[in-house]
Amino acid sequence: MKFLDKGILLLNIGVVIATLFAYLAPVIDPELTWTISFFGLFYPVLLILNLGFVVFWIFKKTSYLWLSLICIALGYSQLKGFMAFNSEIVEQGGETITFMTYNISNASFGYDKKKKNRDEKKEAFIEFLKQYKETDIFCIQEVGAYAYDILKKTFPSHHMYYKEKGAVILSKYPFIKKGEIDFGTITNSCLWADINLKFDTIRVYSYHLQSNRISADAEKLANQTEIDQKKAWYDIKGMLRKFRNHHLARSRQAEKIEDHAKKSPYKNILAGDLNDPPQSYTYHVLSELGQDAFRERGYGIGTTYAGKIPLLRIDYIFVDKALKVNTFDIIKDSFSDHYAVSSTIEFPEGNNEEEQ
Repeated sequence: MKFLDKGILLLNIGVVIATLFAYLAPVIDPELTWTISFFGLFYPVLLILNLGFVVFWIFKKTSYLWLSLICIALGYSQLKGFMAFNSEIVEQGGETITFMTYNISNASFGYDKKKKNRDEKKEAFIEFLKQYKETDIFCIQEVGAYAYDILKKTFPSHHMYYKEKGAVILSKYPFIKKGEIDFGTITNSCLWADINLKFDTIRVYSYHLQSNRISADAEKLANQTEIDQKKAWYDIKGMLRKFRNHHLARSRQAEKIEDHAKKSPYKNILAGDLNDPPQSYTYHVLSELGQDAFRERGYGIGTTYAGKIPLLRIDYIFVDKALKVNTFDIIKDSFSDHYAVSSTIEFPEGNNEEEQ
């Protein structure tokens, strides 16, 4: 074997090992070892690299293509969290609701020093949101005073639950009971509300878990024209430290939601910004509470983050297993660094609880 081919084979083996670590990330509590979770963050990149190696060995030495091919096959269930090819379900006769979740980054799209530009951008964002004013239940994250005013103007007929920590629940139907799962921070939160749908009652959670806060650091590092190795290594260590601390925080936040949701007297729907990919412990915790709507009815690559880090799916709708996911869509807009996610959820006949 040529020296170059040997080098590529060694690189292929390294990528396979890293991918296997990514497969382990969802089931290992980062309290035990946080480094495994870092591999999960880069699963989409590792998948693409494995596919690239398969193509390379097809033309160079077919006996080696099995290395990455078997690796991809072992992670088929993980692949479905990144890419899906489902068809929509025609309603079977049960009642349905439309459901959305959207991290709007406090409508930062509308910020501009010039008032005229600011007003025009604000109106453009309102016009975008008005397309979804008939949505039955809308979970929104990263809502500050500026975005709150926009939501009040755009959804005047919806019931709104907001506690000035970012999360919001909008509903066409009245709230029976509502509350907050306190994370002990002012920027991340989880609100819940019991909602009377007339034909049934559900509990909805709108969550925004701890952010990594490394995208700006990553962009700064990537844009450096002259690399100072000492400073670059210092920046990388800082990013890793942030990721470790924030991932640990998200894990505990997810467990708080899990504990609360397990005590719910109603069917649960959980939606929001997890700030973690499907190859993560936090995703594993919440996915135990319901169906991942993307896995059930999504189509194509499930990217929901529009920022500098590519191919991330971090916004989710988890639907109670007693319900049926009929449709799922990712709305590729330009008003936030997240994409809105929508779904149609069916309540099968004979499975509804009549209100007393």
